[in-house]
Amino acid sequence: MVEYWRGGMDIIRDTKRRGVGGFSLVEILIVCALLVALSAGLATFYTGHSKPGDKARSPMERAHDPECAANLSQLRAALIMAQSENDGGKYPLQLTDLKGIPVSMFSCPESHEPYKYDPQTGEVHCTRAGHEKY
Repeated sequence: MVEYWRGGMDIIRDTKRRGVGGFSLVEILIVCALLVALSAGLATFYTGHSKPGDKARSPMERAHDPECAANLSQLRAALIMAQSENDGGKYPLQLTDLKGIPVSMFSCPESHEPYKYDPQTGEVHCTRAGHEKY
């Protein structure tokens, strides 16, 4: 039995004899390697850079995607309403002819380019690469 009042060296010697030590260098290096691999995977996920050659997009850039999709869906709904109100069922000649729509909704929130509008068909599209599916 170790006498604890005699000094700290006896406690250290006693713990080494029992095998109650800290982590070995190999264990620490393995944990560090796992943490690096995990952080590298998460970094590619959160920056949007998943494939080689793809441009990494920041989370702020990706946050504009749903806003652009929402703008386009609201513009399409407003166009359908305007078509039903017009005599002859024609679409407005310009997007700015729509009533009650703020000016900020007529362009992509990410690229700030105006949406492409075809008054013959009433189709509205975003010109930003990656927003074609909206």
